[in-house]
Amino acid sequence: MHNAFIATTFDWDHRSSTAWQRFTNKVLRKLRIPVKLSPPQPYQANVEVRMNLFHLLDQTIAFNVPGDVVELGCNDGDCTIVMRKMLDEMAPQKELHAFDSFEGLPEPGENDRKDGVYGKGNMAVPAERLVEKFKQLGLKLPHLHKGWFEHTVPKELPERISFALIDGDLYSSTMDVLPHVYERMSPGAIGMIAVYVDEEVFPRPGLPGHYKSPGVKRAVDEFFADKPEKVSLLYSCENSNGYFRKL
Repeated sequence: MHNAFIATTFDWDHRSSTAWQRFTNKVLRKLRIPVKLSPPQPYQANVEVRMNLFHLLDQTIAFNVPGDVVELGCNDGDCTIVMRKMLDEMAPQKELHAFDSFEGLPEPGENDRKDGVYGKGNMAVPAERLVEKFKQLGLKLPHLHKGWFEHTVPKELPERISFALIDGDLYSSTMDVLPHVYERMSPGAIGMIAVYVDEEVFPRPGLPGHYKSPGVKRAVDEFFADKPEKVSLLYSCENSNGYFRKL
C-alpha cells in the first residue's frame, strides 16, 4: 500500500509548527525564554492513532486471519476511510462494517455519570458527513449500521471478525459491544480499543477527561478479567490505545 495515503489524505500533521509559531519560537529562543509554541492537541484521534490502526489491521491481513472488519463507533469516518483504503488495496475480499448512532453518545448511566466527562449527544455527527467523505475520495461505502449498539450489534455483526476497532467512549457502550465482538473473533483476530489509558503503565497527569474515557478502561478490564487474552497499551500521544489478540 502506498504509505503517502496516511500522511496526505487528512490534515494529520498535528506536530509541525505553523509559520507564525516557528517565527515566534525563534524570537523566544533569542530571548532565552524556555517556551515553544506548537499546534493544539486534536480533539478527535490523532495521527499516532491512525498509525496504530494501520499496523494492527495490517497484521491481520498479512497473516490471513479469517473474517471481516468492523468499526464500533465511526463518527465522521476518518478511521473508516483508512480501513476502506487498506482493504481495497490489500484484502478486497473482506467486508467493512461501520456502526454508529450518528446521534452522539447515549444518556450516560450511573457508571459513566460519576466520571463527569461525557453527556448525552456528545460527538454527534450526521451519517451524511461520512458518506460525503467517501464520495469525495471515490471509495466504496462500508456497510453502515445506524442505531444504538445495544440494538444493532447483537444482530448485525458479521459471523466472523478478523479486526475490530472499538470506540464507544462510555462504560455502557463498550460493554454493549465487547461480548458480541469477542464471540465472533477468529483466532488471531485483533481488537483495538480506541481510547484506553492505563496510568499504572503510563501516567498521564493533567490529561483532559475525554482523552482518558475512564469508563472504557473499567469495562475492558472487567470483561477481560476472566479471559485468557491480555490487553496491552499502545502509546499514541494524547490518545492512548489498547489492543488484544484473540487466542
